[in-house]
Amino acid sequence: MPPNNFKSDESFLSKIAIGAAGTNATIEALTAMGFRPIELERGSSGYKIWKKIKIKRVRVPDILCLRTGLRFESRGKTKLEISMSHSLNEPSRCWDVCMRTDDYVSIILLEAVENSIVDYRRISPVMFIRVSDMQAAFVAEDVKITTPKGVEEGSEIRVIWPCATANAASVVETIAPNVRLRPNDGGRAQTIRLRRAGGDLPALVQVGDAVEANEIVAACVPVVKFIPLPAEVDEEHFRGRLTSVKLNERYAAAKALRYRGYGAECQGILEARMNDGDEDIYVQLEAAAALAAHNHESGWRFIEDKLRGMTLEIPVATQLETVIVVSEIPTERSERILISVLQDDDWDEEIRAGAAWGLGQFDSEQSAVALVNTFNSNKREIQIEAARALLLITPGNEGFLVDLLKTTTDDKRDGLAWALARSGGFDPASMFDGTSNDNLRRWISYIIGRGQEKFVAEQIEAIRGVDQEVYFAATVLWQILGSWVHDLKEY
Repeated sequence: MPPNNFKSDESFLSKIAIGAAGTNATIEALTAMGFRPIELERGSSGYKIWKKIKIKRVRVPDILCLRTGLRFESRGKTKLEISMSHSLNEPSRCWDVCMRTDDYVSIILLEAVENSIVDYRRISPVMFIRVSDMQAAFVAEDVKITTPKGVEEGSEIRVIWPCATANAASVVETIAPNVRLRPNDGGRAQTIRLRRAGGDLPALVQVGDAVEANEIVAACVPVVKFIPLPAEVDEEHFRGRLTSVKLNERYAAAKALRYRGYGAECQGILEARMNDGDEDIYVQLEAAAALAAHNHESGWRFIEDKLRGMTLEIPVATQLETVIVVSEIPTERSERILISVLQDDDWDEEIRAGAAWGLGQFDSEQSAVALVNTFNSNKREIQIEAARALLLITPGNEGFLVDLLKTTTDDKRDGLAWALARSGGFDPASMFDGTSNDNLRRWISYIIGRGQEKFVAEQIEAIRGVDQEVYFAATVLWQILGSWVHDLKEY
């Protein structure tokens, strides 16, 4: 890989997490306005990275509204600006490729929670810009185009639509010749100059308006915090798009119908899309998922065939995507398929890890047992994904998992202990089985020590009377984890 295409794992993970936080904030805002948003681009609301198997998915906006058919591309930012990645040389990487004029872009300012690289919180309102307005400003050359990014970030450039923001929650005092904001906390007024060398910025506010911290108050494009709810679209809206010449429209229509439901005519078109050998595999999979989700056997057969085929016949990327699609269909059949893949040593390790990851969507004892049974595997990636999935389904299943902790073999307790320590929500005394099993006692010490803040203080103190050695070991771990040298590195 050429050096200028390299992104470090940590940098890339952080960027994915910022994007996911932006998508989730946008979904929350749209839901509050009465929209019915779903994740359209698979993975846009999470930060899972598949390291070995690269999936090149259909390029679509992040979010689709099932009620109105509108689509939204979210942009989480750690520096507030209206900007999009762009390429001057590759049309497939232009900022508005595969976007419609009625699509929206959302802009959200985020900050890391306690220096985390995956946990971000919103510190601005969610703001929306219509793509048609952005395109008009782009054509009028009201934008700025940056030089290529540095080596760490690849060679893409950015298009920036100039804007200005409020530093704090304020009231608008004047809007001409400049915007003047009076902070609610009585601090110094903020003046935003509208006349600029690159072009004047129109004010987006009126005198007397209350604005939030980090809200865009002037920009070369209209920016809004609220979108009036358009008329609701019917099934025909999506049925027509199933046969569109545009790949992203067919993909979005198939996904929408999975969640909306459909009639007999749509079922026939979905089956045609699924069985069309010239169709893009990701549209085929979405069509199959739409059929399977409504219990049509043809959809299940297509999905299972993709998982039965040899890797020489079916690319591993397709198999991994199929596993992920299965995890999105909340049925017992989906769960059985994922457990079968997870337990089959003949599968590629990352596909089995994908099955473990997918079982995190199934809150059942069967999934928990299947995940725990991987903890004595020699495949570390599978163990890691199984532990993370188990953590997702631990809430509400603490009693069952505590019983598993007591009865399982010594070589499976580590993943269980990791999940229980991070979940808490049960009496730690319930982990003791009345025996002197040293392996169990060590992991109980870990759970209490690592998960101290997850338990009631009185319950932890009661452990002193149950097993003094376990209590002492837990206090040693508290001291180590609480010390400033715990995570100190040499560089």
